[in-house]
Amino acid sequence: MRERTAVKTRVRKFQVSDLDQVLVLAERYASWDATTTRADIEGFHSANPEFFFVAEFNKKIVGFVCGRESSPPAETLDKWKSRKVASIETLGVDEDYRRRGIATSLLTALFGAFKQKEIDLVTLSVPAVEIAAIELYGKLGFETRAHFLWKRLLT
Repeated sequence: MRERTAVKTRVRKFQVSDLDQVLVLAERYASWDATTTRADIEGFHSANPEFFFVAEFNKKIVGFVCGRESSPPAETLDKWKSRKVASIETLGVDEDYRRRGIATSLLTALFGAFKQKEIDLVTLSVPAVEIAAIELYGKLGFETRAHFLWKRLLT
């Protein structure tokens, strides 16, 4: 693998004018079981604008992250030893800009916004095939809590 140097991006809050560039990234790099749509991006922003960030390099959006505050029942919060929970809904970084600290910068901004809201636990789901993402989340202190399994019965 070739050496990648860090790039100095500007991480900032998502703006409506970013929608088209974020949608391209989301369709290409952040879709899991369903392709992200314009309505999805607009919904993430309208529901939790304080938890939606983009990384900009040379006036181009090269990555984004959005999160949301969750509302688990009190019993769940007790089991989790938490007061407030949030989730990382989606994260995408342009393939040409990966392994340069952009995802970490985006997540750091998101964690800062979560902390301002006194959120003390963050959850996320990541496809098992996304080994680099799993490694990144591990480096950031995430722990595996469950495994989602499936088995095809008819082929």
